[in-house]
Amino acid sequence: MIIFPAIDLRQGRCVRLRQGDPDAETVFGEDPAAMARHWVEQGAEWLHVVNLDGALGATRSQLSALHRPGNILIKHPGIAGPETPEQQLARELPINLRRLREIRQAIAMPIQFGGGLRTLDDIQLAIELGADRVVLGTVAVENPSLVSEALLRWGADRIVAGIDARDGMVATHGWRETSQVEAVELGHHMASLGIRHVVFTDISRDGMLSGVNVAATARFGDITGLKVVASGGVASLADVEELKAHEYYNIEGVIVGQALYTGKLDLRAAISLGHTPLMRRSAGMVPYRRKGDEVEFLLLYNLFYEQWQLPRGAVLKGESDIACAKREFAEQVGLPILHIDAGCRTELHYAAVVRDYDMARTIVYFPAEVGAGEVSLGNENHGEAVWLPAREVWELLTETSPEQLPAFDLALEQLRIRR
Repeated sequence: MIIFPAIDLRQGRCVRLRQGDPDAETVFGEDPAAMARHWVEQGAEWLHVVNLDGALGATRSQLSALHRPGNILIKHPGIAGPETPEQQLARELPINLRRLREIRQAIAMPIQFGGGLRTLDDIQLAIELGADRVVLGTVAVENPSLVSEALLRWGADRIVAGIDARDGMVATHGWRETSQVEAVELGHHMASLGIRHVVFTDISRDGMLSGVNVAATARFGDITGLKVVASGGVASLADVEELKAHEYYNIEGVIVGQALYTGKLDLRAAISLGHTPLMRRSAGMVPYRRKGDEVEFLLLYNLFYEQWQLPRGAVLKGESDIACAKREFAEQVGLPILHIDAGCRTELHYAAVVRDYDMARTIVYFPAEVGAGEVSLGNENHGEAVWLPAREVWELLTETSPEQLPAFDLALEQLRIRR
C-alpha cells in the first residue's frame, strides 16, 4: 500500500485546508520543492501535489508558442537583454505550476498531480511540467468524454479519476458544489471508460484529523473494482493500519497531509506498515445441533468466495479469538449458543489470494453447540445456510474449501462422530 505525502499548493506556498475551506488555511512552508525533498529523504515513493488555486492559467497552446521559431529573442520590459524561452516560460506560468516544475526538478520520485485540470491542454501541460499521473475531478462529472480522450492519449496508468464525496454524493469545483451524482455511480462510469485508479476523498474528514472513513473507502473499492487511493482524515498510524487491514478491498494507497505536517504521523513508520505482507486473522465456530441420536452441522455459502464455509469473521483489534467467534456467529446466524468448547481449538494457517492480493490467513475455530431457532443470515455475502450430517459437510468442504477440514475433523473427533 503506497503512502502519498501531500503537498497542497496555494499561491505558491505549501498549505493545508480544513475540509477544503480557503478561510481555514495553515501555511507549512514557502518552498514546496524543499518540502518535497524532505519527504523523499523520509522514504516517500510517491508525492501527491494539488493546485488549490483552481483552474490552470496556462495551456498547451501557450506553452507551444514559447518554443516557436522566432520567439527566442523575446524582449520583455524590465529584463535586461533578450528573454529566453526558459525565462518566458517561468514568467508566464501560474505560480503553482512553477512550483510543480520546481518540485519535478528537485526530486526523482513520481508525482501525482491534480486541481483545476479541465482541458486536454491542461493535462498535457501538467505532464510536461513533471506530473507522472494527473487527477481529473470536476471534469469527470461534467465532461466524461474528455476523460475518454485523455485515456486514449496517455493511458490508464497516467489518468486518475478524483471522486470527492459528501454524504455519498460527488462534490465538484473545489468542493464548493455538490452534484446529484452518487460517488459509487460515478466510479462505475469511470471504470466503464477504462479508468483503473481513483483518488477517493471523504470531504467531511479532510484536514480534520478525525480518522479515515475506512468503511466507505473499502465499500467503494469493493463495489467498483477500482484501485482506490484513500484521502481525508488520516490522524495517526492507527488509521494507516486500519486501511492496510482492508487493502484487499482494492485500497492501493493513502494520501497523508495534516498528520504529517503536525508530527502526529511518522512517514517512515507509515511506509514500513504499507509494505508489510497482507495478513488476516479470523475466528469462528464449528456449529452443531443434536436431533435425537443424530448430530447436524451448519454451513454457510459465501457468494464472494463461492465456497461453503463454517461461520467466521475478522478478529477486531484488541479482541480475543473466542470473543470474535461469538460476535460473528451472532451477527451472521442469529442463533443462541448453548456451549462452546474453548479447549478444542483449531488454528489454521495458509496462503490465499483475495482480489488478486496475496494474503497470509489465520483462522481459529471452536466447536459450539447451538440452540433451536431459524437461521437469520446477517452477511450480504452469505446466500444460503444448511444443516447437514457429518458426511455431507465433509464432502462439501472437500469440494469447495478443503483448508477448513482440519477444524471440522477435530470437532468430529471431540464429539466422537465418524464421518
